[in-house]
Amino acid sequence: MNILDKLERKYSFLSFPNLYLYMVVIFLIGLIMNLFNPYYYLLYLSLDVSMILKGQIWRLFTFIFYPPTSSVSIILSLLMIYVYYSITKTLTMMWRPFKFNLFMFIGYISQIIGAFFVYFVMKTNVIMYPTYTFFSIIMAFALTFPDAVFYIYFLIPIKAKYFAYIEVAIYALIFVSSGLPDRVAIICSVLNVYIFFVLLRNKI
Repeated sequence: MNILDKLERKYSFLSFPNLYLYMVVIFLIGLIMNLFNPYYYLLYLSLDVSMILKGQIWRLFTFIFYPPTSSVSIILSLLMIYVYYSITKTLTMMWRPFKFNLFMFIGYISQIIGAFFVYFVMKTNVIMYPTYTFFSIIMAFALTFPDAVFYIYFLIPIKAKYFAYIEVAIYALIFVSSGLPDRVAIICSVLNVYIFFVLLRNKI
């Protein structure tokens, strides 16, 4: 029995059985807000450390009201939300709710820590969007079900492991070509993957 199993035995009652559904609803709300006022999220909900330190504590929670894609295409945004729903539902069923909850919470908490790190170490206030967290979910799915097949735009079949390779290549390019804030965000977004699949040797 590994540490995750021990934690699950003690604290499983704290988990949300249908966290993936709540997240989909949150993304849909975020998408609707963005359609009506694309600046509302940035002004009032984003992970803005300078505003959090001024008392806007709710931003520690509301920054997740951001769809998996920032695309202006509502069709693409809805498609990405559907993919998110399918992946997270499958992971919840495979891992059980507690482990999926822990995976997601580690991801979001690491984003918060990363935002404060950039603010205090770099002396710069940079908005860190949670879009990279979706990358960690794809990685987790690919590591759990490497031969599962995605259908890009419902037409082009591609195995999860190859889809993950493409994602890794894209984010590696972003990591190399971007500044420290984006690099910190990417590192924080895959911290949960590292903990679950490296430190715990994929025993989930």
